[in-house]
Amino acid sequence: MNRRHFLRLMLASGIIISVPITGSLATAAEPENRFHRVSQALTGRQQLDPTISQRLYALLTRQNPLFPQCLAQLAEHLSRSEARAPEALLASLSEEEVNTALAIITPWYLGYTGNPATTRATDDAPFVSFLSALMYEPTADLTPRPSYSQRGSDYWQAVPDGVSAPQMPATIHAWGKASPRAASGIAQPQPAWLAMVEGRARTYAEALRLTDGTGDGS
Repeated sequence: MNRRHFLRLMLASGIIISVPITGSLATAAEPENRFHRVSQALTGRQQLDPTISQRLYALLTRQNPLFPQCLAQLAEHLSRSEARAPEALLASLSEEEVNTALAIITPWYLGYTGNPATTRATDDAPFVSFLSALMYEPTADLTPRPSYSQRGSDYWQAVPDGVSAPQMPATIHAWGKASPRAASGIAQPQPAWLAMVEGRARTYAEALRLTDGTGDGS
């Protein structure tokens, strides 16, 4: 998806709450202060945590040494632009400025920079914040952030205010301490499947031949 189109969708859906830009963002004395003010303008949140802002600025600069210059260019454009409507302001940005805006907005919502990897032990996605990640705001009045429950055990069994829910099976409410127990032990993998996972066989038929079809791997 085109980055400008993605940013436009975020504006249209209300994910980004745009606010009028007042004053000159480009004249902030320190780059960290400029970054904080630009972040406020782009996210529409005036109560962003300055400590998180400083950490995020340092991570983005480490990730891209040219980020301070890109930030200054974006701040200058936002300050001198006569467009105040979000769509008009977005249309006036260059592709480089759109990329810089997304580089700032994205970690404020996700809570990390870079791209997390699920198949490697290391990646380029340093942690920024969990509790302050803006993506949890839209449902904050109904669901806690996905971690340890902040509302006590079985908080989910209560029907939210204003919702007419169908009758749930009695066993759902009866779980509590009687919840299904964890397995007492970890079963050994079948040799044929293990051979495929380890790359010793490309197909299940080949894996069966490799293990003599007996499952003992000998």
